[in-house]
Amino acid sequence: MSRDTRREIIAQRIKFVKQLEGELKKINKAQAELGYIELEKPLRDGWFKTYVLRDDIRRSKKARVYQEVLDAVLVEIWGREKKYADKKWENYFRSHYKTYQRPGIKRIYVKEFSKLSSNAQKCFIKRRLPGYKKRHTIYVCLLPKYYFQLSYRRAYLTKFRITSPILEQREQEIMEIVSRPTLRTYSMYYNYRYRLYREPHRGERRKMNMALSVVGLGSFDEGEGVRPWY
Repeated sequence: MSRDTRREIIAQRIKFVKQLEGELKKINKAQAELGYIELEKPLRDGWFKTYVLRDDIRRSKKARVYQEVLDAVLVEIWGREKKYADKKWENYFRSHYKTYQRPGIKRIYVKEFSKLSSNAQKCFIKRRLPGYKKRHTIYVCLLPKYYFQLSYRRAYLTKFRITSPILEQREQEIMEIVSRPTLRTYSMYYNYRYRLYREPHRGERRKMNMALSVVGLGSFDEGEGVRPWY
């Protein structure tokens, strides 16, 4: 198989995947526009594991400020039962330890920080983190860990999202297609190298050559009759 043929196959796959992903975005938008059904009476639905202020801290003179800080940084983890909330809490923060300041406590960004009172802002320190294109400004909570204690809060369902079985079926079909070994390389849902070819008019030749060097070529679609190239 010539290099031009390989390049053409890659271009066809990229175009095909982008069309499917475009359709998927429309499906997600249509699903979101279906809205919700409000329940007349909330239904019990498990527990949230989270933090609250310790009793002595809640009685202190600055309790209002500390509560404002906690409201800004706390994270809630849901579970059908308390034991499942515990398990999800451990698994989630073990997997996302770089994203959060510590289990149950998140770092906040400029927009969130600007909404805090001046006294609450004094409870944070500014940090700069490297990003893909630029550095990000974050704010880290300075309150000691012992100011907070773990707690469980009852969770309730107040509304149900309206869904379309037809749209859900089509969404599943699309995800099954783009997950094929010959296509997943070009999908934003499966490959971090997606940014290499999401802008076809910028450095097209370099990106295409890079794609040729990092992927193996099978058939464009199953049953098409093109011999896999490795």
